[in-house]
Amino acid sequence: MRQKSLIDVCVISENPYFINRIKIFSQYSEITFNYSKAVCSKSTVSLFLVDIEQLEVFLKEKKFTTKFIVFGEQKDLAPSFNAGCIDFLKNPWNNDELEARILKTIYTASTITQWEKLTLSQKTITLGNFSTDISIEEYIILKKLLDNKQEPVPREALLFALWGEPKEDSRVVDMHISNIRKKIKTIKQYDNKCCGSIKTIRNYGYMII
Repeated sequence: MRQKSLIDVCVISENPYFINRIKIFSQYSEITFNYSKAVCSKSTVSLFLVDIEQLEVFLKEKKFTTKFIVFGEQKDLAPSFNAGCIDFLKNPWNNDELEARILKTIYTASTITQWEKLTLSQKTITLGNFSTDISIEEYIILKKLLDNKQEPVPREALLFALWGEPKEDSRVVDMHISNIRKKIKTIKQYDNKCCGSIKTIRNYGYMII
């Protein structure tokens, strides 16, 4: 069984066969799944996976702006995208396809993130007319922290986001955090209140405050 990451997917379905397949798949995936018949009450889920049979109810009750993938038949593809889904999982599907679609949606569907007055992209952090370059590794780490703002993120979860697997005793995350802090310090010379900071949680990881 893989180590669970901070990817939290809410499955909206009443189909026992579909739910059972997801539960079996989740035993071997780093993705965390929870289940609901209409809409998940958590505002912190990374993604919704919605059965086409529940789509109408889901759209009426959805309280959050989190992206969603719809599961259904070929005939349901166009109506699902018209309803605003970010991707479509067509029956029949396999575990590799499910995982690939979820990870692609979460990590590439939106590459622009706001951090108070800062704009984060895969290549730069921008404050007004000033910007500084960042590496893709720095982007992945900072976005993971921002997606879980004011919540501690384990170092292992950040390593998993970078490598797709646990890396014991690696200092690579600490190195990237150090570089990010230096760049944020440079930006704050222009506006000291442009954003928060990255706090070290001793023997655990990091968090945005």
